[in-house]
Amino acid sequence: MDKSFVVTEDRRFTKVEEQMIWQKPASHKTSQEELRIATEIKNNWLDPEMKIMNILLEGDAGSGKTQLARALSADLHLPYTKVTCFADMDKTDVFGALLPVVTTDENEDQELLEAIYQTDSLQSVLSLIETHFQIDANQAKERLSKLIERIDQREQSSNIDYKFYPSEIVRAMQKGYLLEIQEPTVIRDASVLVALNSALEPNGLLNIPTGIIRRHSDCVVVITTNRNYQGNRPLNESLRDRVQHAEKMDLPSIEVMIERAIAKTDFMARDYLEIMAKIIRLLDETAKANAIKGVAGMRSYFFWVNSLKQGQDPLESMFPKVLYKLTTDETELQILQTALEQSGFLRELQQVKNQQKLQQGRKISQAEADRRNIVEEAESATLKNESLAEDQEKENAATETIESASAEEKNKEPLDIPTEGKTSASEAKSTTASLAEEDKIGSAMSLDELAEMDKEKRKALNRAVREVLKETIHAKEGTILHRPKITETDLEQGQILTQKVLPEVESLSRVINDLLDKEISNDFSNGSYYGARFNSSHVAYGDLRNFDKKNPPNDQPSLALAVRVDESGSMLRDDRMTTAKLAAVALSLFAEKTQIPLMLYGDSADLSQREKTSIYSYKEFDDSYDFMAAKIATMKPRQNNRDGVPLRLLAEKLNQQNADTKVLLSISDGQPKALPDYTGEKAKKDIQTVLNDYQRQRILFIACAIGEDKEQLRTLYGENNFVDISDITTLPQQLLRLIARFI
Repeated sequence: MDKSFVVTEDRRFTKVEEQMIWQKPASHKTSQEELRIATEIKNNWLDPEMKIMNILLEGDAGSGKTQLARALSADLHLPYTKVTCFADMDKTDVFGALLPVVTTDENEDQELLEAIYQTDSLQSVLSLIETHFQIDANQAKERLSKLIERIDQREQSSNIDYKFYPSEIVRAMQKGYLLEIQEPTVIRDASVLVALNSALEPNGLLNIPTGIIRRHSDCVVVITTNRNYQGNRPLNESLRDRVQHAEKMDLPSIEVMIERAIAKTDFMARDYLEIMAKIIRLLDETAKANAIKGVAGMRSYFFWVNSLKQGQDPLESMFPKVLYKLTTDETELQILQTALEQSGFLRELQQVKNQQKLQQGRKISQAEADRRNIVEEAESATLKNESLAEDQEKENAATETIESASAEEKNKEPLDIPTEGKTSASEAKSTTASLAEEDKIGSAMSLDELAEMDKEKRKALNRAVREVLKETIHAKEGTILHRPKITETDLEQGQILTQKVLPEVESLSRVINDLLDKEISNDFSNGSYYGARFNSSHVAYGDLRNFDKKNPPNDQPSLALAVRVDESGSMLRDDRMTTAKLAAVALSLFAEKTQIPLMLYGDSADLSQREKTSIYSYKEFDDSYDFMAAKIATMKPRQNNRDGVPLRLLAEKLNQQNADTKVLLSISDGQPKALPDYTGEKAKKDIQTVLNDYQRQRILFIACAIGEDKEQLRTLYGENNFVDISDITTLPQQLLRLIARFI
């Protein structure tokens, strides 16, 4: 044991007192506050004028106040005891009380008499006494005789003896313990703790019914209290003034939180621990900013981590372990969840979860090992299993076989459309190759791991597609949703696309983020319409027409963005598809840097009889940005287009987002046209039905026209939902600035 701060070297304790001295568990991590207080007490212990004997620890629940008080017991080598205050506490609870004396014999007699009342004969009574006291028949008769004598004596005597029973506070001060007084601010009667004022003096005295007790020179009092909680009152000024050292207890740093969690739970995955600690701190700050009375502290953090250690999903266990401890009010929960979504921490936690899951590993077949040139199987391999590969190949062959081009080609021009069923030389590169870390574009997953993750998600997404289209004209048309399959060539192309748009994205996102920081800063809070008082001159300008639109410090502008890219065959012309890819990469980078929820779909139609409409899900709202540019690089001109399907799917998912502004951006070069009759008035009516259905739900549609059919698209979508991009080479820049206007 470290004896650096021991102040009782020459003092002898009883066995009971030795047991009262707190022993630090292996999980205890010494904090800076503990070192600071222990050092102050030790350095001034022998100075009668500057001795530090009263400590105040004030902070949020779960910030480690009681743990620190116990740690000081171990550091100073003083017996630890505590008193927890309550609302109706009075002076008898502080000092003690005179109570009737209850002897052991009286207790035993009462217990025996209650048992005797249940018997019905003298022999039964004697038998009961024999059993109760484990004695023979003669001793039982003697016991019964003495019991009758005592009862007679009590009836004849009316005197009652009283004894003073001191409180734990008095006992600690008299015997020289370290006393923790918990939550004194909940006491309704402010005069109760004022009674302790004299005792908190270095040579304090306590006046009790049996006499005067002088405070022991070794007694250290630690007052621990929460701040600004329901039912709490300000700590009495005279009591606060008698404190020689006070500490403001907040959540420790992220690193300290991690170290304490490791020591407490023996859970060693630091990537999990770090993001979970960040979430706890964010929730704590958000709760304080929005006057939510619950607490997100170290206790919540420890139990959340422990649930993860036991195999629970951290995204699910976060509710009972953290969020519901803060509040169960729907409005307040929505505030907390919005803060989490905007922070991106949930996405990071999902990424950590995915990586941990995929790193658990499996054994691969010998056939796959031979094909992949793997000499020895490894338990930790994270490669796709053989059956999954076979299933994937069968599904791809069934769903992506392209039939011969329809006689009714788009725009009546012969197009050189790549055949989905054939593989070009560049695409023939392995989709399962091991990648260097710098080629993974911010992801720790391999391409195989990504494909494995997408398999189950694709099934769920296809079920959702069928549900959304169930009551529409597309219900029986055979819509299938795909997730992009990435090759190393796509990774290379994605990097090229990223480099072309990155300077513009970084420049604009930096400006937007600076504006957002100022928008929500306290510097801009003056004159906003919130707070305790109302001043009409601060709410409206002098002309009384325009209201102040600045946001309060906790009200950040909110935007969700859904993007649709037309992948019809005509996008082959004039590098339209290449430009659309650049625009999609630019938007995804911008969304990631400014924390805008983003969804990105591509679509085509009539690739086969089986699937009249093919939807390509490049990013769902809950997807990470892993391999984003590489996914976009897989976009290509394909066949026809059935615009109503992707617009409805995107609008439905966008409608479920919690955002003030919801924008659906459609990048297209022509009118809708798909077999057998999706064109003209039928297509126009379908699209306008989608617009009418979701514009009423505050979704803003914007059609970005980049082809010759601009006027037709203007008529189709309406003047208010149309943007003419005449120079498609500037498409990425124009779309970035367009979206920036909505933030």
